[in-house]
Amino acid sequence: MPITSPFEILKNLDARCRRNSSGLPVARAVVDDWIGIGFAINQMPLIAKMDDVSEILPPPETIRVPGVTHWVRGLANIRGNLMPVLDMNGFLYGNATEQRKESRILIVNKLGIVAGLLVDEVYGLRRFKPEEHRREVVQDAGSIGEYLAGTFVDQVRRWNVFSVEKLARAEQFLRVV
Repeated sequence: MPITSPFEILKNLDARCRRNSSGLPVARAVVDDWIGIGFAINQMPLIAKMDDVSEILPPPETIRVPGVTHWVRGLANIRGNLMPVLDMNGFLYGNATEQRKESRILIVNKLGIVAGLLVDEVYGLRRFKPEEHRREVVQDAGSIGEYLAGTFVDQVRRWNVFSVEKLARAEQFLRVV
């Protein structure tokens, strides 16, 4: 039996591995899921893009600001930053949100607008495939309709997509005095 050098052994092992190996899997484009935060305004199930909501908190203590519209709850100190807390029921429907233990504020930061949006309750994280998005909007949505951007449907309910960007661009939302 001939004596083989360690290099020859490794070379033979490499050749056998290459002969018996299968090819690498074909790369497929990975499509990210659409992820959002489920919540309710006026008992309507809504969902906002996860990227649009930076934090979810119980309603904080607020300081009333004189001369502002009725749906501005006031200013709150959130981790050392003053930000307005805006009642979404009051803004959209004219009725103040009845604060309950389920009430939350969604901290949003879009187009330079940083605010806490007071909502009825938060349902948590929801994940959908992008192809599950439907462009149709609920017909009888009322004043919230102009801030909706389609729907997603899961096993539990139909989620209306709430566009924080449309809200941040709305003149009536920006005018608080």
